[in-house]
Amino acid sequence: MNRLLAIARKELLQLRRDRLTLAMMVMLPVIQLLLFGYALNTDVRHLPTVVLDQDRSRASRDFVRSMESTGVFDIKGQVVDEAEAERALRSGRARVVLVAPAGYGTALARGRPARLQLLVDGSDPQTVASASSTAASLAAVRSAEVATRRLALQGMAAPPPAVSLEPSIWYNPDLRTAVFIVPGLVGVILTMTMVMLTAMAIARERERGTLEQLVVSPIRKLELVAGKILPYVLIGYIQMTLVLALGRAVFGVPLVGSLGLLYALASVFIAANLSLGLFFSTLAQTQQQAMQMSFFFLLPNILLSGFMFPWEAMPLPARLLSQLLPLTHFLRIVRGIVLKGATWTDLSGELYWMVGILCALVTLASVRFSKKVA
Repeated sequence: MNRLLAIARKELLQLRRDRLTLAMMVMLPVIQLLLFGYALNTDVRHLPTVVLDQDRSRASRDFVRSMESTGVFDIKGQVVDEAEAERALRSGRARVVLVAPAGYGTALARGRPARLQLLVDGSDPQTVASASSTAASLAAVRSAEVATRRLALQGMAAPPPAVSLEPSIWYNPDLRTAVFIVPGLVGVILTMTMVMLTAMAIARERERGTLEQLVVSPIRKLELVAGKILPYVLIGYIQMTLVLALGRAVFGVPLVGSLGLLYALASVFIAANLSLGLFFSTLAQTQQQAMQMSFFFLLPNILLSGFMFPWEAMPLPARLLSQLLPLTHFLRIVRGIVLKGATWTDLSGELYWMVGILCALVTLASVRFSKKVA
């Protein structure tokens, strides 16, 4: 135990002398949180839209105003023909074109089918889904209004809908992207910083020539690995606290569950990433190589863990591979506790996965470490 604490104290002293690393530990979470929190937003709004109004009736103008009032569409003006509409989409001046054909208002007034056309730039599928669903909802509402008005003129009441669906959205009723993204950023930022910092640990010892002191010491491999991990667990907690506090203050992210449970389970996740970083450091000869390995590992985490894309939508081989990533399980833990108030019983399966990954990584790092100087 004394030898393990000696290694941990030595690591803390080295960190205290490295002011650049200390500054990075504090500033990196802040910058990443603000950058991702504001930039990653799947709420599609303010789509530049132009109108090809061939009808020029009050009904067509009313529909255009209703589109603009949703906040999804920003009306940028009119086009005179289909060729100009195509140029607007091709140049990027517009992402959406509303076409109101001649006779739209007359057909609507007479109760006949009245058709509108929506041309959407399909280079971004998310834009297509948002624009199409919003416009279709507006058309359904307008159709119901016309039908109700015609029945009222005939002295009849509108019949109730045959099927009624009343959605109730839990945990994020406003569907704010930040509420989904910010808790996940806790895991992403910890993965980035913990793996990168510890990946350079053994490589830094080798470059500075201090590895020889560890070679001649009576320290066991497991003690060396644990001693180098221990100081960074505290740093991980500091970063985690910083992200959660800023997420609450800046983005209004709630904290529904137990903070103590979150910190207890986070210790396993932090230790797993630190162990992985140490494993990378046993493979690398220089700090630059260690950093390259860390960045290479970061991209699969973001793509496969469910941070940005639905985990259930991935093919089976990708889902199986993602189960080997600590971030996959920690995202379920942090989002479950922060947003849903999940308990230990709800999250025990994810913890078992992380403990297994941690044990495997500590074993690999210990076996790979060689008390020999190349």
